[in-house]
Parts: sequence; C-alpha cells; structure tokens
Amino acid sequence: MNLQTQIKLPDYPFTISHQDKVLSFGSCFSENIGDKLKEHKFDVLVNPYGILFNPISVCTAINECLENKSYLEADLNNNKEIHFSFNHHSRFAGLNKAEVLESINSSISQANSYLSDANVVVLTFGTAWVYRLKETNQVVANCYKLPNTLFNKELLSINEIVAEVSDSINKLRSVNPSVKIITTISPVRHWKDGVVENQHSKATLHLALKELNEGFEDSYYFPSYEIMMDELRDYRFYGDDMLHPSELAIDYIWEKFGDSFFDTNTKELNKRISKLNKEKNHKPLNPESADFKKFQDQIMVKEKKLHIEFPFLKGR
Repeated sequence: MNLQTQIKLPDYPFTISHQDKVLSFGSCFSENIGDKLKEHKFDVLVNPYGILFNPISVCTAINECLENKSYLEADLNNNKEIHFSFNHHSRFAGLNKAEVLESINSSISQANSYLSDANVVVLTFGTAWVYRLKETNQVVANCYKLPNTLFNKELLSINEIVAEVSDSINKLRSVNPSVKIITTISPVRHWKDGVVENQHSKATLHLALKELNEGFEDSYYFPSYEIMMDELRDYRFYGDDMLHPSELAIDYIWEKFGDSFFDTNTKELNKRISKLNKEKNHKPLNPESADFKKFQDQIMVKEKKLHIEFPFLKGR
C-alpha cells in the first residue's frame, strides 16, 4: 500500500561533487541545504548577504557581489543606535558602524571570488511580496521593525521577476559562462502575508522560474516546495511554528537533493562523513574521562586520514 504521493525528480544533466564550488543565495531554506553541504565538507558559500526572501533582494546581492561593491558609511542606515543595510539580513547589523562595514565588505569580497569560478549557484526564492521604502523606492531585504508607514507593500509580477533574475544571470554568465544554476522555491509558507496571498506569491514564483529555466541553458528547477507540500503533507514534518520544515523534513529533502545531484562516489563519501560527524557529536557521560579523551583522539586521527585521502574536502 502506497500512503504517499511521490514527486518524480527530474533527470538533471550534471552532478555536484566535493570538488565543485557551490554558492547559495536566498531564503532560510537555502541555509538549510547550504548547512548540509557544509556539514559534508563541500566547498560552499551560503548567503553572503544573509537570508533573503524576495527575488529583487537576491538579485541585488548577486549584482553587488559581482561588482565587488564596497559599502561606505553613507550606505548604512541607523535606527535606535543600530547600524544596518537595507540590502542585508539583520545578522550584519550592529552597534559598531566600522564592524558592520567590515563584515559586509569582507563577505562581498569572498562572494566575488566564488562567483567567478563557482560550478553551481543555487537560488532559493521565498516570496514574491516585497516592501519598498517610500523615500527611495528601494526594495528592502529587511524592514528592521521600522513603522509600516515607511514602506509600500506590493506583489512582484512574473515579468518583473523574470527581467531582474535574467539580468543577474546574464551578468554572472559574463564572468562565469559555464556556471550551472539551480532554482527552487522555499517550502516555508509566508503566513503573515495572508493565506491566499501566500498562494498568489508562490504561484507567481513558480511561473517566473518556469519561464526563466526555459529561457536559459544550464538552469534547472529543484522541487523542494513540491516535496514538502506533497510527500511531507503532515504537520509532524513541521517545526513548532507549523510553517518551517522540521529537522526530519530538512533531512528528507536533503536526501532527495542528493538523489538528484550526487553520483555514487559522492554519496559514499557523504556516508563516511556523516558517520564521522555523528561520532564527533557524541555526548559523553563524563567529558573529562580518559576514555572520552582517547575517543576524541581517535576521531581526530580518522578525520586527518579522511582529508589525506580526499585533500579537496573542506572543514578541516
């Protein structure tokens, strides 16, 4: 008896290995998959602007990283002594202006070098709803809890999304012609926008990505949203807020991602790394015991041997 609607995964014409460079932009789901890649010692850079939900903010991040933009004090805003950029996630905000600028600019510099020779760029879009700062008409990545009266809220059109993302892909391809693009839609529902409004948003993203992937070679859609909505249509696969995927759901979609993009050798190496990670995360009854210290030494030896055998692995 089959009690689950299975999503048929597309046959992608390429694979991702530990020797590839991967760069990820987008929603918190991009962080989930990016963190999995990191855990398994892939060469990956995740969200150099922090978590971004809408396509315009994602494109702004890509474009500025390609330009190797250097942020100045004039590019920052201030609210209640917190300095921040409207183009960045709040993890870049802080009390010290110089530290904020250093964090932003060092992340851009790192992303700039990644973009020039990345094998794969993953774009995860969460919503087609955007907030524009009335004063400048700028689409913001984060409202920083400022009054709603400062912003206009609008739903991007399919054409707007296609135009913005196409422009960014063309700019990326001008410096890195062989890069593969994976697009996906975050399975996280943006309930604060409204139930119907969330559906409008996800539908707009779907249609825009369909047009984009049909218009570009080496650009492909991965159905993370569909896997969550159909294969995992049960609230036991959600976090406490009933909106974000649970750890079990993330593990499940990660497995599907691997089935789609990892060859047999990569999967086998991932198994070895997963086993090593479980051993490293082992919680002892007595952390100060001689037996546990001996166990830790053995783990260090195993990890060193793994990196000698596969010198391209990250996360030493």
